[in-house]
Amino acid sequence: MRNHLGRRAGCCCGGVLALALVITGTGVGAGDRLSTQMAEHVVARKQRTDVPPAYAPIEVGWVAQLPTPEIRTLEDLAAIGDVEHHAVALAAYVVRVLPVPTRLAGRGVTTWEFYLHLRAAPPQECEHQDDPRNVVAVITPPFQPPQSGWDFEVLGDLCRSRIRVRVSGWLLYDYFTRPQVGRSRVSPWSIHPVTQLEAWNAREGSWDRLR
Repeated sequence: MRNHLGRRAGCCCGGVLALALVITGTGVGAGDRLSTQMAEHVVARKQRTDVPPAYAPIEVGWVAQLPTPEIRTLEDLAAIGDVEHHAVALAAYVVRVLPVPTRLAGRGVTTWEFYLHLRAAPPQECEHQDDPRNVVAVITPPFQPPQSGWDFEVLGDLCRSRIRVRVSGWLLYDYFTRPQVGRSRVSPWSIHPVTQLEAWNAREGSWDRLR
């Protein structure tokens, strides 16, 4: 018997993003094969380097309302993959920049991913503690210097200046972060990788792209 979680449409600032998420399953897992494919799937999504042709605008609350289903079958995983083909743009404030080391397979070197913790309201000051309200966006090594100017100092300035930013990139359902929901993040859904950063120019009333 199939269990349908149904469809959810997100109303986004200035537009509508309709994402169909239909998860079906028998309740019987695929064992080691499924676990391996889930891990490989997440890694492959995190390593994307293609830049989306367009982004759908979303809000912080929309991310919190996305379904966070169990993945019990390969069909479930494929359904998640369909949603992850969407790219989004989130206007928010950076409240924390967290550098996380990552080891690149076969290269024997450690590089960094920069985790941006985003919220709808500006912080009083940059935070250093976990907060369950955070939406997570991740800047991976392919989008860091020299490909861009998005280094740790530049990203920290976005937080310290309390400037509104628009963070754009691919949707990712990081199933393995589900235990962190309610502690350091609002959802296992994130923007990962970030492919475009913009800062709000109040004087011009427009978004300035950060290169």
